[in-house]
Amino acid sequence: MKTVNYYLAAALVMALSLSGCKNEDKDAIPMSDLEKGIIEIPCADGKTRQVVDLGIPFGTLWAKCNLGADSPEKTGSFFAWGETSVKTEYTERNYVFDDPDSKNVMLKYVPIADGVHYDGKTELEAEDDAARVLLGGNWRIPTHKDFKDLIACTERVWCKLNGVYGFKFTSTRKGYEENSIFISAAGCMDYEKLMFEGSYGFYWTSTVDGKDHTCAKILWLDNQSGESVSVLNTIKDRYNGLPIRPVTTIE
Repeated sequence: MKTVNYYLAAALVMALSLSGCKNEDKDAIPMSDLEKGIIEIPCADGKTRQVVDLGIPFGTLWAKCNLGADSPEKTGSFFAWGETSVKTEYTERNYVFDDPDSKNVMLKYVPIADGVHYDGKTELEAEDDAARVLLGGNWRIPTHKDFKDLIACTERVWCKLNGVYGFKFTSTRKGYEENSIFISAAGCMDYEKLMFEGSYGFYWTSTVDGKDHTCAKILWLDNQSGESVSVLNTIKDRYNGLPIRPVTTIE
């Protein structure tokens, strides 16, 4: 009788263990899901980086990893909008384009005609684009339109890669249907704090907001509603630290 009870207990423990693994990994995807459509692109630092061809019109290619990362699920580096180096704190007053003499006023990229430093600029110039400065070539931060094209040409699934939550973007373009990228819910830096990691993803576009020039447009990834959601509908303070997913084109 003891022998029977022992085997029953062992079977129960194994079943519970397997059940726990199944629940834990139900959203997991393998790295092999992200191995199609890859092209190697040389960069200014002498290294090559991988991009994925999702069949997006006009030949825009999306980096497999965030800027500063070596794997798709890793956050990489955080940058304030228009800055090209990382910091330990992301504040209004240490932001490169902050006007120290005025509150909520920027020294550059002021598309509003009544702004104190109006220059009419709506897109980052190459010298202020972290992807262009650090990677060279045709690399750049995506525009607002680039992200709209990404959403229009893919289907999104909330999933987990190597324990990190985010969205898998899979091409819906004919001939590219197996090509995907993963963009993590990496959160953002506000002052010295990392916020919303694992719940939200905020990624810079190169486009300043036309109504509030202290903010720039972003890709916003959100799964808090219980459904897979990927939305381009919001802005973020330019001083905040956000990750960057670079794009490029091949001439």
